Amino acid sequence: MITRDQVVHISSISKLKFTDEELDEFTEKFDQVIGFLEKIKEVDTENVEPTFTINDEDGIMKENGESQTLSREEVLENTVESQYGYFKILKVVE
Repeated sequence: MITRDQVVHISSISKLKFTDEELDEFTEKFDQVIGFLEKIKEVDTENVEPTFTINDEDGIMKENGESQTLSREEVLENTVESQYGYFKILKVVE
């Protein structure tokens, strides 16, 4: 079971800020995801050939032909730091 403190830690290292209500929601959702992953681990895949895609579609398009993507502004709304129109991340390689 994932705890609220773990979600706070994850959001901190992800540089995301959540309200108390959002933290409660994410804690519940993360716990559900962990539960789903535990169920997947139980599946016997001994003689199943690996796949890399489940269908031949390149991407989902709207009826007017536009792809279903977010604008740069929408994507960057929840980040703490951005630079030059991109996510600003910590340097991890010297």
